[in-house]
Amino acid sequence: HQNVENIRLQVPTTHVRSRPSSRGDERGHDSIQEKFFQPRFTQVPEDVIIEEGRFCRLDFKVSGLPTPDVMWYQNGRMVHQDQFHKMIVSEKGFHSFIFEAVKSSDAGTYECVAVNRAGEASFAVKVEVIAKEHHTPPTFIFKPQSKKVFEGDTARLECQISAIPTPRIYWKRNNEMVQYNTDRISLLHDNTGRICLLIHNASKKDAGWYTVSAVNGAGVATCHARLEVATHTNKPVPAPKQLRVRPTFSKYLALNGRGLDVKQAFSPEGEFQRLAEQSGLYESDEL
Repeated sequence: HQNVENIRLQVPTTHVRSRPSSRGDERGHDSIQEKFFQPRFTQVPEDVIIEEGRFCRLDFKVSGLPTPDVMWYQNGRMVHQDQFHKMIVSEKGFHSFIFEAVKSSDAGTYECVAVNRAGEASFAVKVEVIAKEHHTPPTFIFKPQSKKVFEGDTARLECQISAIPTPRIYWKRNNEMVQYNTDRISLLHDNTGRICLLIHNASKKDAGWYTVSAVNGAGVATCHARLEVATHTNKPVPAPKQLRVRPTFSKYLALNGRGLDVKQAFSPEGEFQRLAEQSGLYESDEL
């Protein structure tokens, strides 16, 4: 096969064939000349790098007389049309080779050959297929929880999301976008998919319903949580009550078992009687 570069520099080869005229005359042997031009590519595609599953189209233009027949070869093997590969011919020599959805098996070097009675021409193009990344839609490993904080405290709304590729994260408060990466509000995340909306010096205006959305090419995941901001109240602290402890019956037994007359110690009348007997005093009936 001749290279397209060489073909472009050559003047198309012309073949002339004579055939008798269908209309004779007295001189008898006039002839009509037929001209043949070998194929020549006037437009060829460039090498292609494309992701698996994408649509691909290789356009080219070829001239020649009679109109050349075009064939495609992948790595030396002829390519036939099927539901994934289409070969289209339009006016004025424009052709297209179409991949409806590129597969990894479509990678390789393709040779296009144009042939007619006068000769043939060819060009080659490389198709490189990039394996499609396995995409998974976002899902919540754990969801943000509703929280209550006091004014001036720091509020943390946390969650963890799994997705391939890494999703874009959006936070809304009462359906309005949250402006973070400021001095007071920031968004933190790490390589494990953990996300934290941090609100310093929380105020009443920060209260409301928060919505976090994770978006990538495979899908969307959304979750809601409520943040309540309460006001500190300075209530007087009541004084602790003094408790009067009275020994129980079981404690009486325990102390009496050690030789102590606990009942008498806790009975003022018993003590008075003991002192009266020691001093000879007695209670008079006359009083």
